Amino acid sequence: MRKGVLLILGLILYVAAMAQTIIRPSVKTPTSFAIIIDRQSYNKAKTAVEAYRNSIEADHLGTYIAIDDWQKPEDIRQLLQKWHADKQQPLEGAVFVGDIPIPMIRDAQYLTSAFKMNQGNDWKVSSVPSDRFYDDFGLRFSFLKQDKEKPLYFYYSLTADSKPYLSPDIYSGRIKPLELKGHDKYKMLADYLNKVARLKRQEAHNVLDNLTMARGHSYNSEDPLAWAGEQIALREQMPQLFRRGHTVKFYDFNMMYPAKNLYLNEVMNPDLDVLLFHHHGATDTQYLNGYPEVSGVEASIANIKRYLHGKVLDRSKKTGCDSAVTYYAQRLDVPEHWCREAFDPAVQKADSLADAAQDIYTVDLRRLKTNARFVLFDACFNGSFHVDDNVAGAYIFNDGMTLATIGGTVNALQDKWPDEFIGLLSAGMRVGQFNRFGGYLESHVVGDPTQRFQDNSNLGFDINQGLTRHYRDAKFWRKILRSPLPDAQAMALRQLHLAGEKDMPALLKHTYETSDNFVVRMEAVKLLSLYYPDAGVEVLKESLNDSYELVRRLSAIYAERNGSPQLIPAIVATFLKRGHEPRLSFQLLNNIEAFDSPTMLHELDQQQSRYTLYSDAIVNKLRTALRQEPLRYKEIMDEINDLGSKPTRRKNTILRFRNMPRAKMIETILQSAANEKEDMDVRIAAIHTLGWYDTHYQRDMIARRLRQIESDNPALKAEIERSVNRLTCHAR
Repeated sequence: MRKGVLLILGLILYVAAMAQTIIRPSVKTPTSFAIIIDRQSYNKAKTAVEAYRNSIEADHLGTYIAIDDWQKPEDIRQLLQKWHADKQQPLEGAVFVGDIPIPMIRDAQYLTSAFKMNQGNDWKVSSVPSDRFYDDFGLRFSFLKQDKEKPLYFYYSLTADSKPYLSPDIYSGRIKPLELKGHDKYKMLADYLNKVARLKRQEAHNVLDNLTMARGHSYNSEDPLAWAGEQIALREQMPQLFRRGHTVKFYDFNMMYPAKNLYLNEVMNPDLDVLLFHHHGATDTQYLNGYPEVSGVEASIANIKRYLHGKVLDRSKKTGCDSAVTYYAQRLDVPEHWCREAFDPAVQKADSLADAAQDIYTVDLRRLKTNARFVLFDACFNGSFHVDDNVAGAYIFNDGMTLATIGGTVNALQDKWPDEFIGLLSAGMRVGQFNRFGGYLESHVVGDPTQRFQDNSNLGFDINQGLTRHYRDAKFWRKILRSPLPDAQAMALRQLHLAGEKDMPALLKHTYETSDNFVVRMEAVKLLSLYYPDAGVEVLKESLNDSYELVRRLSAIYAERNGSPQLIPAIVATFLKRGHEPRLSFQLLNNIEAFDSPTMLHELDQQQSRYTLYSDAIVNKLRTALRQEPLRYKEIMDEINDLGSKPTRRKNTILRFRNMPRAKMIETILQSAANEKEDMDVRIAAIHTLGWYDTHYQRDMIARRLRQIESDNPALKAEIERSVNRLTCHAR
């Protein structure tokens, strides 16, 4: 009997120990925050967790701690929704600490900036690790499975009836220690949390007065106009940086070769508040340099040899050494001994050292102290918190003073607006809020999302409370339209749009036409183009030639995705005036296929006749592209319509038009979608692709035609619902 009682008592104690533990905020504040942590991490780093929580509450933000052996992401989401709905102390954000389930999102690639992988590939790499599952309550998901090899990975499909856009209700962040051999991840976690608590106390009055921006090779076509435009806009967003006694720096990869040494020196700068990186990236690498740009003969030969060494070695693994040497010597008309050097151990070592000196790796970061308090990675994969070793994690889990980073879990688009709302950081906006309103499905805060600087912009109100207690509050944000801070005006436009403000297109058009601020005009163009595309056409005609390079460049992208023939004169005029601009011309030449080529050629002839040109070399690039385009599209259409070709080939050809919605392809793709004799995977791909025409001027017609397709196939019906939802959803 006694043994039975003891057994029952032990079972009760075990269940109690395993039950979810909630520690409520110890202070009453206008908004609240939540630390979501697994039980093992809490037990191993309890003192540090409590110190971290106390430091947040000392910053006037009451904080929950939720401890559990979390088995389902849904449990966390429901908890966050409950706290967010508390009108007395609504939740503004959360951080996921330790081993918290990682939602792996599928069927939502249109919510990323660039990710378009075939979902037939390994689910680990063809899904998007994303905490939008937790922080955007309007998204709907259906559970698919839990990964057997990676039990923290939970796969979800974005449902067909979910809202097809992002508007997170709260912000979030990840503090997940790196999984490194020989390192105690719980000590790593405790050290980081203690660091945050210490620095929050020591730097409670730190203002953003020291910022560095750095870029790597081949980013945005290495366009000096894009680089200069961003600097000018930053002067508008954070004028205090340019005042006496404050510091702002701009590092370019070609200032010094290799740039790595220069950049790592700056990474370690103890006075640095913010570091903005623009470069290409991998999970463990920041790519900074290619081969050195040289003009001398000997240096040019050295570059060619390094190129050959890598190519010859790769080919030799398949064809053998002699064959690889002969192939490249003949193909590139170079001496064979240049190629044969690839197998010399001394040369291999020298090449390896040269390669290592070009870029920043996580192993480099672990040997130093990174000190920029906040680091933004405008790069692919640097924010891959879900893998064992990643760049963003390496920046926070060291003895330096970096507290927060933002990066993407998958590949990222180059032509985006990474600095959107960055001026509000100087107004005290938390890093989490910055990511909340500027991020994509893949964008994540790695580190403390409550990190902020003291307001030195004289904004006049608490921006974090404003974005929580007055989210979508039209009355409040109408007043902010008169703020002297341009980014505050831009945020007011965003909030009024989210609130469903009456006559929003007219307000945005008026704002574009009357504002002298780059970032306010950019926000107006963005909102019009993405959410009111019909009204946006008139503004795009002007914004294609805006004085701010980013407005011009993104307008070219928005014009392509709209496709209205009304835009043709403006596009031609922009190319004639600005076809020399590297990144803008890249977009224009890639996007002209969205329009009727004969009409564009006629317009080009008419407009060019009004110019006297010393050289027509640039104009001929456009003319040549327009003349070649019709034949290429005939071949594409024939390929799609050829039911004798492999379905996979037709499917992949159709899917290419997700990124480039072309009016001339609509009918062909619609026919594939409706053709009952067509392979089902091809039909579904066609319907899916048409959903990407969501800002196209023919989107209503496409939606109507899709609704007319009848089928009993559940997958096809769901894809029709998903695409029609995207094409007709205007309440954004």
